[in-house]
Amino acid sequence: MKREIINEIVNVFYPDDVKCVVCSREMHPNRYGLCDKCSFDLNENYCLRCGRHKVGMSDYCDECADQTLYFDEARSAVVYNDSAKSVIWRLKYGSAKYIARTMAQFLLDTLITTDWEFDCFTFVPIHKKRLRKRGYNQAELIARSLSDLTTTPCIPLLQKTVETKNQARLSRDERVTNLAGSFTAIPPPAHIVLVDDVLTTGSTVNECAKVLKAAGAKVVYVLTFASVPERPLLDRSSVNIADFRR
Repeated sequence: MKREIINEIVNVFYPDDVKCVVCSREMHPNRYGLCDKCSFDLNENYCLRCGRHKVGMSDYCDECADQTLYFDEARSAVVYNDSAKSVIWRLKYGSAKYIARTMAQFLLDTLITTDWEFDCFTFVPIHKKRLRKRGYNQAELIARSLSDLTTTPCIPLLQKTVETKNQARLSRDERVTNLAGSFTAIPPPAHIVLVDDVLTTGSTVNECAKVLKAAGAKVVYVLTFASVPERPLLDRSSVNIADFRR
C-alpha cells in the first residue's frame, strides 16, 4: 500500500505522458510545455506601434507605417517561426486545446514587461459556422487561460456577424476590405487587452479595436502569442532587384 501511495504521488508531480508542445517528446512537466531540445524565439526586438518582430534597429517597423491603427499598443510574445507555426496549427486545427495554456504562460511573461493598465481580457471572435465546425475558438482558449493565470476577467465583447473569406491568401488591402463591417461589440469596459494567436498583417485586431472603440472603449491593447516578422523592404516592393544591377 505504501508503494502504491508513493507511485501515485510521483505520477502527480512527474507524469509519464507529458509531451513537449513542439516535438511531442516525453518530458518532465514545466510551465512552458517545452523539452530541453525545443524553444521559441522570444520577440525582444519589436515595433513600438504594432508589436511585430522588427528586422532593423529603429523603434518602428515599416509594415505599419502607412496604416491607421485603432489599437493603442500591441505586443507579441514570440516570433512566428517553424516552432510557433507548428503549435498554432495544432491548436487551431489539431484539437490540441491544452496548448492554449502554454501560450498563455508566454503571454503572461510579455504582459508583465508592459505598463498597461486594463479592466479585462477579450478575444478575437470567429463566426458561428466556423465555431460549430471547429468546436472552439483558439483565441478564446488563450484569453481564458491567461485570465486563469491572473485576477483579470475574460469577457466576450465581440461577435463575428459576417462570414468572411479566409484571410490567408489575401493581400493586406484585401484583408481590410474583407473584414470591414464583419464584427459587432457590446458596450465594453474602458481599458481592454484584446487577445489572439498570431498577428500577420494586423488587419483583424485593428478592425476589432476599431469596433470596440466605436462601442465605447477608451484604450485597446493587443496581445498575441506570435507575430510574423517585418519583411525586408525589397520583399514588399514591386521593384525587380535586377533593376539595381543595370
